[in-house]
Amino acid sequence: MHTIQIDAQIPGGNIIVKAIDDSQVLLNREMRDTKGNWIYWKFRAVFPAAAEFTFHFDDGCCLTSRGPAVSLDKGKSWAWNCPRFDLKAESFSFTADYAGQEVWFCQCIPYMESNLNEYLATKAGQSITRLELCRSRKGRSVELLRIGNGPQKVFLSSRHHCQESMATYALEGILSEVAAHPQKYPEFTFWAVPFVDKDGVEDGDQGKNRMPHDHARDYGPNAIYPEVRAIMELIHREKPVLVFDMHCPWVRNGDSEHVYFVGQADARLQAGIDRFSAIIAREAPPDFPTDPRDNIPFGQGWNNSRNYEQGSPIVPWCASLPWQPSAQSIEIPFANTHEVTVTADSARHLGNALARSIKLYLEA
Repeated sequence: MHTIQIDAQIPGGNIIVKAIDDSQVLLNREMRDTKGNWIYWKFRAVFPAAAEFTFHFDDGCCLTSRGPAVSLDKGKSWAWNCPRFDLKAESFSFTADYAGQEVWFCQCIPYMESNLNEYLATKAGQSITRLELCRSRKGRSVELLRIGNGPQKVFLSSRHHCQESMATYALEGILSEVAAHPQKYPEFTFWAVPFVDKDGVEDGDQGKNRMPHDHARDYGPNAIYPEVRAIMELIHREKPVLVFDMHCPWVRNGDSEHVYFVGQADARLQAGIDRFSAIIAREAPPDFPTDPRDNIPFGQGWNNSRNYEQGSPIVPWCASLPWQPSAQSIEIPFANTHEVTVTADSARHLGNALARSIKLYLEA
């Protein structure tokens, strides 16, 4: 049997091949400029025979509670369809159907620029306007989307940490709900940045804990990322009444397996979080439930002042803005929420509910 071929030469690719021994493969993630370990990986495998192959990771938590995401059509579609995985061993097995079969594997269900292009093509004529926020450090166009013309303005963002992909599926769901029911949102204008760290998304970086700090710790007078500077300028110019920032948590276990809002030290912002999280709990779909009791208050667990020593995220930065917008940060799991399997469609359904909740929240 010939050797299996593995590489990261695909959009968002990230892998280190440490050893191959017949059907056993030892892997690790590329940290690149991330300090410490993080969770993202994505690679392509071309199998030499119809046989079972086992992939092991040797450095920390790498698999979701549903195992790896798998694509059999070169990244066009993804599913949690790998039946054999071992979370204790951080390994999974896959049986190739034929020699030469190409399969893509990923830590999460990815969302790339190609996904956004495909989505916007389906929404032609539904009033989602594609603009350019800025150019990234590497010269990529950073998308800025707009829908509506009402006086109440809402700003949406995802991918401050570049591989938190389920957040962007939910953002897509927000836009779809508004686009499908414009008569219900005449008072609103939605601005959305789906890829704050555009280079990291397309290059397959970890993004989280990027040195000297990541995009989510860059808000203030000395911002180093062009995307963040452009977002701050947009917010100052448009003066949104709500800034809604969307993330994904750690890969699995504990708080990482349910939706939660990140508690804030500012009492005004926290009051808004309490009210909004109660609304979305009522509106959330059965395939993506939420519960306010899952929120993480400021000062509990990782959500403490030490976590923000490198710089300010967008939400606490908003606390100082003179028109006092509401600002919130939500964490959307990669693969599992309260024992319900997360999919791209269920994340979109959550986004639909978030749009309805935003309307109810701002109209109250």
